[in-house]
Amino acid sequence: MTGWGRVFRYATAAVGVSALLGGCGHSGGDGTAAGQSIVSATPTIAPDAPTGFNGCQLPQSVIAAEHLNSEPESSDAKGNGGVRWRGCSFVAYEGDGYGVDIRTTNITIPMIRANTRFTIAETLTIDGRQTVTYHQTGEINPREHCLLEVEMKGGGLEISLDNMASNKVTGSQASCDIAKRLAGELTPTFAPGT
Repeated sequence: MTGWGRVFRYATAAVGVSALLGGCGHSGGDGTAAGQSIVSATPTIAPDAPTGFNGCQLPQSVIAAEHLNSEPESSDAKGNGGVRWRGCSFVAYEGDGYGVDIRTTNITIPMIRANTRFTIAETLTIDGRQTVTYHQTGEINPREHCLLEVEMKGGGLEISLDNMASNKVTGSQASCDIAKRLAGELTPTFAPGT
């Protein structure tokens, strides 16, 4: 994975956590006091990310079809307010394509919808599950970065995908088109009852 791609994704994830859960020591634009959790509108958050899907062990058919590296890096993370992510980072076409974090999280679609710092781009259904694509409100080029969440009990599958226009193999594709394709390949593999 290229260093800049990884830095961009981790910086984006950190900003997303801060935007979702409160502040980084300053008042939010919505009048939220520093450190106050925006999650407070949601009565409870699951204690951990759902376990009915492993974002580090993708089906070989998906790895081959998407030309993903077969030895991903862990991208597990803990955020403020008890938010959790479990999964891995992959790159396509040996770095000449997109980079993606595929993780389960205890962040729910209602939490995303309730946060004014995110803009929902599309609401759809994938394999019978509510799904949204979204980006940070005011993001300069949402075509190159996509956040997608597929609902699961107690959270969701989050696909965070970066696809710069300069990527030799995948740069001409919109990031959310790729994320939706991945979700369509992965969602049917969820454990029953997830």
